[in-house]
Amino acid sequence: MDKFWINYGISETLPSNHKQWLIPFAVQLIPAGLLFLGTIWLRESPRWLLTKGKREQAIENLCWIRQLPADHIYIVEEVAFIDAAIEEQRASIGASFWSPFRAVGKSRVLLWRLILGGLLFMWQNGSGINAINYYSPTVFESIGIKGTSNSFLTTGIFGVVKTAITIVWLLWLIDRVGRRPLLLVGAFGGSLCMWYLGAYINVAGVDTSNTTLSSAGVSAIFFFYLWTAFYTPTWNGTPWIINSEAFDQSVRPLAQASASANNWFWNFIISRFTPQMFLKMTKGGVYL
Repeated sequence: MDKFWINYGISETLPSNHKQWLIPFAVQLIPAGLLFLGTIWLRESPRWLLTKGKREQAIENLCWIRQLPADHIYIVEEVAFIDAAIEEQRASIGASFWSPFRAVGKSRVLLWRLILGGLLFMWQNGSGINAINYYSPTVFESIGIKGTSNSFLTTGIFGVVKTAITIVWLLWLIDRVGRRPLLLVGAFGGSLCMWYLGAYINVAGVDTSNTTLSSAGVSAIFFFYLWTAFYTPTWNGTPWIINSEAFDQSVRPLAQASASANNWFWNFIISRFTPQMFLKMTKGGVYL
């Protein structure tokens, strides 16, 4: 294992140049450009069109989505279901922009669900995931990984592990294990991993002058990836699922907007203060 880290140049650094930030920035434009091009062929939601009285276009778009003719029984029934849901919404809370806000404000149950949905994202970001996403070289250095090449390698492995386990979560875990058990397992297992990392750094320390990782250092890397294995199939996507299922269609747009706002708010808080945490706290303290 020591030879592994030496071969990948623990003390290696890359020369500073303009391309170091320009190339990563340009690569991010590729998926953004593909998304922009894809929206050209994206059609408007049939339900939204029906709420605006554009019935013919709504049925046309629904037929395009389902790849069925307008007189097919599936299309006829789905349009009827959407019509019924829209009428029920108009009768219960109203059809104006502020109707969902008033409905949530008048219902302690809905308000409590909205608060719980937002708190899920506070805990999700509080797990440290976006601190790792944005400051992975700093995080890996805190547990003994030194050198640019090693930081890139460990960050790349982190991304591969997340992607692979996300596929397992999406295709198998989420609908077989359930939402609540996943969150409980992820919180408990991830917490144990962070406690280990914090204890390792505080007890063993990180020797920045050493060019090799000790066996304890290797175990710290293992527990970091074990944390990734606990987080990814639990807290990574499950809060989004819960927020989409906890509300009926009449207030779901507001609930999903609130979930997204909470996600990015806590994302900002964690990412904004992560560097200060590493500067002002002991590195083990950040994990604890």
